[in-house]
Amino acid sequence: MTDTIPIPTPVSPDATVPLVDISADGPTSTPIQQAMDLAREHGPVFRRRLHEHQVLFVGSLDLVTELADETRFAKGISKVLDHVREFAGDGLFTAYNDEPNWAKAHDILMPAFALGSMRTYHPAMLRVARRVIDSWDRRAAADTAVDVADDMTRMTLDTIGLAGFGFDFDSFGRDTPHPFVEAMVRCLEWSMKRIGRAPGTDHSAVDREFERDSAYLASVVDEVIAARTESGDTSVDDLLGLMLGAKHPEDGTTLDAANIRNQVITFLIAGHETTSGTLSFALYHLLKDPTALRLVQREADELWGDAADPEPSFEDIGKLRFTRQVLSETLRLWPTAAAFTRQARADTLLGGRVPLAAGGLVTVLTPMLHRDPVWGDNPELFDPARFTPEAEAARSPHAYKPFGTGERACIGRQFALHEATMLLALLAHRYRFVDSADYQLRIKETLTLKPEGFTLSLIPRTPADRLLNRIAFPGAAAAAASETADGPELPSRVHQGTGLLLLHGTNYGTCREFTERLAAEAAGLGLATEIAPLDAHAGALPKDRPVVIVAASYNGQPTDDAARFVRWIEEAAPGTADGVPFAVLGVGDRNWAATYQRVPTLIDERLAALGGDRLLPRAEADASGELMGTVREFATALRVELLTRYGDPETVGATTAPVEAGYTVTEITGGPREALAARHGLLEMTVTEARDLTAPGHPRPKRFVRLSLPDGVGYRTADHLTVLPENSPAVVSRAAAALGVGLDTVLSIHAPVATPAALPVDRPLTVRELLTRHVELGGRPTRGQIDLLAAHNPCPPERAALEHLPADDPRPLLGLIEDHPALRGALDWPALLELLPPLRPRPYSVSSSPARDPRHADLMISLNPGGTGSGHLHALRPGDTVLARIQPCREAFRIAPDALEPVIMVAAGTGLAPFRGVIADRLTVTQPAPAVLYFGCDAPDADFLHADELRSAELAGAVSLRPAFSAPAQGAGRFVQHRIAEDADDLWPLLEAGARVYVCGDGNRMAPGVRAAFRELYARRTGASAEQAEAWLNRLTAEGRYVEDVYAG
Repeated sequence: MTDTIPIPTPVSPDATVPLVDISADGPTSTPIQQAMDLAREHGPVFRRRLHEHQVLFVGSLDLVTELADETRFAKGISKVLDHVREFAGDGLFTAYNDEPNWAKAHDILMPAFALGSMRTYHPAMLRVARRVIDSWDRRAAADTAVDVADDMTRMTLDTIGLAGFGFDFDSFGRDTPHPFVEAMVRCLEWSMKRIGRAPGTDHSAVDREFERDSAYLASVVDEVIAARTESGDTSVDDLLGLMLGAKHPEDGTTLDAANIRNQVITFLIAGHETTSGTLSFALYHLLKDPTALRLVQREADELWGDAADPEPSFEDIGKLRFTRQVLSETLRLWPTAAAFTRQARADTLLGGRVPLAAGGLVTVLTPMLHRDPVWGDNPELFDPARFTPEAEAARSPHAYKPFGTGERACIGRQFALHEATMLLALLAHRYRFVDSADYQLRIKETLTLKPEGFTLSLIPRTPADRLLNRIAFPGAAAAAASETADGPELPSRVHQGTGLLLLHGTNYGTCREFTERLAAEAAGLGLATEIAPLDAHAGALPKDRPVVIVAASYNGQPTDDAARFVRWIEEAAPGTADGVPFAVLGVGDRNWAATYQRVPTLIDERLAALGGDRLLPRAEADASGELMGTVREFATALRVELLTRYGDPETVGATTAPVEAGYTVTEITGGPREALAARHGLLEMTVTEARDLTAPGHPRPKRFVRLSLPDGVGYRTADHLTVLPENSPAVVSRAAAALGVGLDTVLSIHAPVATPAALPVDRPLTVRELLTRHVELGGRPTRGQIDLLAAHNPCPPERAALEHLPADDPRPLLGLIEDHPALRGALDWPALLELLPPLRPRPYSVSSSPARDPRHADLMISLNPGGTGSGHLHALRPGDTVLARIQPCREAFRIAPDALEPVIMVAAGTGLAPFRGVIADRLTVTQPAPAVLYFGCDAPDADFLHADELRSAELAGAVSLRPAFSAPAQGAGRFVQHRIAEDADDLWPLLEAGARVYVCGDGNRMAPGVRAAFRELYARRTGASAEQAEAWLNRLTAEGRYVEDVYAG
């Protein structure tokens, strides 16, 4: 029994919030469903009392709209999430809003969920989907039903493990679920059930089990992290790589070890538990709704035909629009994370009648929000048509919140939806689903929701079955063709010489990628395209060519590369954009309703107000909706408009150019190297000096390289020089032999659709040139590359070895290919170009000062065994040329020679590079402030780089040298952190006088050691605790007084 106690609010005598006390009976084993029943009985806002704890629940659109206002409310950590913190700590999901690690981890990990990253995860997702299909094929052959929730859990755990962390849980190789899953479920149940404990009851046995499970989760995560660190892989291509190696974009710091563990636990739980539930519910609804199932099958059949084992591309998944609607409707009915909590930022009234004190919590009961009257008269009915683009546009963005809201909404929702859409379509394409058990929905709750005991039987589909489905449900392609058949025929190309400027505003690369795609398609129409950031055209836009802008907002503000442009158009005078033809594609996320599309809307409206000529209405691409579909629709509309306005009427109806002679000759201006330079914005620079900096035989040789800068190119002290390297002739020969290709073979690479990739298309080049200058041959392979090698290996034992290759395998890509000889000749050229990514430029710190020589830039290069970039630069001789560009360093790392504050510089090895330029600058100042240089090397006569030059600068008063020799001829060795500790008496007065500390070099060992030395110095001088010393150093970092420019590896 429950007792209802009306509580009048102080705002209106008619306003009451029911209080429902469930203390007598306690919560059921399904507390979300229990709360839904209470909401149906007591209305969309009520309080639930359980012993001494009360929760305010809401579930109506009007109240959730208020709660989504980020100026009034923030994420709240509920009692249950407080319990989850006991094993997930300050991970993204459970961190408090004011914990520094939340914002830090969010900023560092956001690139992992940008569009380009989704593309890199796709092969791993497909690999695990194949495991599901292999398992279900065996069940179908044995006429055995599948346990849907169990297999979806296996699939999603393997996917997040491989794609996010490069770790294979191999769940389908086990007869029972991975122990991690069982321990995780018990931990979640413990968190959920703990809230219902009556005072004075004994739960020590359950608590001990929780402690064991929590420890086991931590041990698995430690194993995942250890596998990566021991492998020596320092790439930042996935979640774990970013956690271990990426630096915060503002202060340059990395995540600490404890937070990395918490983040991995968080993603392993959130990355598979909720997605597996979503897929299980979706399969249930398709099983019970044959029409929806047929439509999903039709969509997949149109895309993949009768292929028994299709190879879905990344782009294919964005075309599965109805399948995505099915998932959206599934999440409406049963959002697997079924509640989220909001916290009042200040005293307020919710709905004008519910008083909330600052810090007060409100829990949104998401399934009830998703049954609000806005959803119509039959909200319990499964109807994917609710999520057509038109229906979504007509509905409030706050009516649908399966991923939470605002800045704390689920960061991985695109990952989850891509994974789920692909698997659901593959399964529907391959099988007929049979409800042999006449299953009736029962829902199990372990903080998340899943169907309980759900099984289905499978019948493999046949070509005849797919044909009947296409007849019964005609496809969209025929309809689209009939719609356009009567329209005017457009030219196939634009007038010669027509240009197109594409501008992007992006922080994580997604908008830039969209501009590259649009440019590629436009180039196919004959347009001369140019891509640039918006800021590059702040002040003026061209009027002689159309301008396409793809832009996003970041917290409602312009992205880093668009701030000056937005400021310009906000302040520009009327008529500034007269006659500028433009179109705007906005990219955003409706979960941020208050700032959704703010900047794209501002750009579109201001350009129109300033006299611009709209080519198209502004398009809104929603990251939580049909992102890729909207981009495709915009691209199609843009193509039609460009051909309508600028098309050459002579090309109407033309498919190929008329043949007028026996030969067609095209004069090619610029070869592949010139195309490379243009692609990366590089210029040719000539080596004028190259010599060794270390003694002969030194185990870590370092080399000095001086480059002559082209006219008009300058730099500032501490800038970087970005260099495009070349693969060495020896490596190129090895690669050709391993792949079974001839180096003198001449290729012509053609892209059916123009591509922005850095490969020369439609021009001849030899295999030697391709392998030397255009593709990466070094480094450890990614999981996607290994999957591709496995897929193309014709030898079953070799293929199996590649499929089960451990994450810590130390072999580089080329070595892996050589060790699997069946691959020789097995990959055709399209597969090889997919395997070998474009060669990327490498940044190096400039080690000279323009005050001394503005026409030359010096480098110090440490030879990394097997390193492509360092190997290329070590091989350079005077007269050789390289492709390079100057890249400005962070402003925080610039050291003014006439600054009044003391300077403490710390470096090891070639980390000395920027400080050599700084010291040269200081020689131009009469009385510079004190400066100390700590420099780590082996021995005075081995690798004391530029020793004579530095000693002369010390005699001139520009710097005080404090070398730390790790392997001196006599005495014990020491590192820079040890000498810092020894020099505490010298350093403390400098720090008290406002000294700024700059650290450059190794980020794995040296930089953490230096931070520890400064913390210890502060603690000893002030008597502070370790936590207080850490807080002091963090303050210095936030104030720009402790700055790092470090690298991993």
